[in-house]
Amino acid sequence: MHTLQIILSALILMILFGLINLMMNYISRRDGEPVVPFRKKLWLIPLLSAFIIIPLEFFAMLYARWFPMSDPSGSGEVLAYDAQGIWIGFSLTILIGLLIFEGIIHPLVITLLRLLLRMDTSIYIKQAVTVVTDTVLLYIVSLIVPGMPVGGWLQALLIALFFHLIEWILIGVQTWVQQRKRARSESTG
Repeated sequence: MHTLQIILSALILMILFGLINLMMNYISRRDGEPVVPFRKKLWLIPLLSAFIIIPLEFFAMLYARWFPMSDPSGSGEVLAYDAQGIWIGFSLTILIGLLIFEGIIHPLVITLLRLLLRMDTSIYIKQAVTVVTDTVLLYIVSLIVPGMPVGGWLQALLIALFFHLIEWILIGVQTWVQQRKRARSESTG
């Protein structure tokens, strides 16, 4: 991996760790529970990050196998395709891009959709709009950033669907945990 890829990957991991820390603090305050101690956060934040990063790494390996591209390494590009750098650099770069999309662009698109339709839309339409928006943005970014191994609309759609699949699975697990928590509190109360 290039030095710039290592720096970019470390920066993205630090942002991910920070976001998970903020999420844990928010959930503790929302539920009225005590803040998670620092010693517990030292092992819990990397563990929670691994639940996100490991599927991304497997996807990046499968992606590199399914959609092989020519090797522009040595060109000095930030996201140059090489055997070691593609797995961590590509998946982490796409992850931080989709987190930015999720925080800034998706709310804008959903708001515009509400304004155009003059009513609230179903969750399925919102999800479809975000997948289409991510596909378009991934494809445009792949045209702008040299060396990003997205060769067409199908590949951009596959990446967007995979990242949303991970999100949907995590939301499902969270909902299941909350339902079990409510059921336990109702049975004991």
